[in-house]
Amino acid sequence: MNQKIILVKICLVVFSLFFCAGEAAAQIGAISSTKQKAKTTIKPKAKPTAKKIDYKRKVTIVRVEKKSRRNYKKTTARKTVKPVVKRIQVPLLAVQLRLMLVNPDGSETEANPLATFTQRDRLRLSVQANQQGFLYIIRQKSQESDGEIIFPTSLVNNGSNLVAANIEYELPFNCPKDAVPDPRDCSLTLFPVEESPQEYFTLVFTRDQLIDLPNDVKNTRVSLANLMSAGKIEAKTLVDLIEDSGQDLASQAGDTPFAVRIINTNAKDNEEIIETFVLNKMQR
Repeated sequence: MNQKIILVKICLVVFSLFFCAGEAAAQIGAISSTKQKAKTTIKPKAKPTAKKIDYKRKVTIVRVEKKSRRNYKKTTARKTVKPVVKRIQVPLLAVQLRLMLVNPDGSETEANPLATFTQRDRLRLSVQANQQGFLYIIRQKSQESDGEIIFPTSLVNNGSNLVAANIEYELPFNCPKDAVPDPRDCSLTLFPVEESPQEYFTLVFTRDQLIDLPNDVKNTRVSLANLMSAGKIEAKTLVDLIEDSGQDLASQAGDTPFAVRIINTNAKDNEEIIETFVLNKMQR
């Protein structure tokens, strides 16, 4: 009898171990799935702050080398190149974004980016950085879809993505009249709402050029779509850039009623600003 009881107890212990292991594996799988999902979606990062940040004041920042940048010193088989710790006095990176609604006569009205838009609306993006750097703007139909690089473009800044400090760059702008005779069409046309209920615009502003994105566009084709687009970027590449960033973003009101200013407040990794803006749409 005692042997039977012992055998039953052993069976119960073994069953419990298998059950607990299964539960643990399920929990690990759930956590892994959550982490994986978090790394495949692109969403806004900046936290609104009521405290006014002095983005013009110079502070001491630490320059950080990254594999995605052209100034990265590669490790060779013969020797390891140690990252150079460089401290400089510069303002924290800051970028102001405005959304412009293009009227039927071609004039503009500043729009609230939190408004809901339709496919009939014609829009332009206006971007202004507080210091010289490299600007990229990527447009996506959804969080998971590959993006279309709409800046740099041959329509703005002579095709270069090197932008000057405190200069407002409007996208698109300077459309050729023979290709776009109607000034209202020199604008962003939204995708159909059935195809894309929301649109995602990710702004990347960096102190150094990126390796995986174009930095200069020499495009003479007359199609507005071709003039606007510098090519495609895989969603994974964009996610990798975000994951590699040590930025700590804050958002505050800009210089105009609907302007938004994004500031990277992390002085220990102040190499870039990568922020996504979501446009909501409806049918009309």
